[in-house]
Amino acid sequence: MPRPLRLDFAGGVYHVMARGNEKRDIFRDDGDRVAYLDRVAACSRRFEFRIYAYCLMRNHVHLAIERGPVALSRIVLALHSAYAGGFNRRHGRVGHLFQGRYKAFLVERDGYLLTLVRYIHLNPVKAGLVSRPEAYPWSSERFYRGSHAPAWLDRDAVLAMLGTARGMSGIAYRQLMAADQPSYDAIRPVCAAIKGSAAYVEKVLSWRPPEPDRRRWTIQRIAECVAASSGVTIDELLRPGQRSFPARLRGMAALIGRSYAGIPLARTARFFGRDESTAVRAVSRLQAELAENGALKAQVAKVAVLLESSRVHG
Repeated sequence: MPRPLRLDFAGGVYHVMARGNEKRDIFRDDGDRVAYLDRVAACSRRFEFRIYAYCLMRNHVHLAIERGPVALSRIVLALHSAYAGGFNRRHGRVGHLFQGRYKAFLVERDGYLLTLVRYIHLNPVKAGLVSRPEAYPWSSERFYRGSHAPAWLDRDAVLAMLGTARGMSGIAYRQLMAADQPSYDAIRPVCAAIKGSAAYVEKVLSWRPPEPDRRRWTIQRIAECVAASSGVTIDELLRPGQRSFPARLRGMAALIGRSYAGIPLARTARFFGRDESTAVRAVSRLQAELAENGALKAQVAKVAVLLESSRVHG
């Protein structure tokens, strides 16, 4: 099946969902949850985006994000690769933490943002973890009821949509959560990637991003993105040795460089300090594997999206 359309532009409001690889836990304890929210705070400052709501469940996460000047794909990659690297170090593990490509719905702000925030805050209740949403400590729900909110959580923009005086917004929010509202799950998107009115969908689909100049990508930049997507450093890929995991990532960089930017394998081999024959064998193996390995396809696509959205050239 084709992947859902991914629309990524400044000012868009997105419902971002990411799950653990093979549905495994991405949060093992409260230390992990604090680390994740610290990364959200750091990324929101660095990439200038807004967070309207969040909920950290055991093996998945929900975020309501309004994108700023930096592409959503780059935001999520930076957030999750940094968190995954820290998680792996903390728990003595290796490999992917998140399951393939994250999901993201573009949400019409005026018609659906309140419904989205309500859905995110009700997730722990639906899962049977708590009986009341404010009882769950790892969502933004309690901050909407008056608790002191972190600076990076933009609850005021959402509360203002309730159309009440500032002092009454907390009451209006409680009424929103208590009322019998249409389910966010029940909203059938006109387009698979968008939740909004037909007019909004038509407007969004008429937008086209600028084409990147892939010919100016360097193997240095490609290698950095491959490393970041797997929670390792570029130094680990450049280090001498025959360990299988870095070797696989070097092969991925060579494959992406040749396929997307026309970089010869000989140049990639010199960059990594390897023989050209080694790069040829690695790329051949990965090309054969791509046909059946969905996780590998997702990672290659994720690196390519990051390269396109960041527009960092050599």
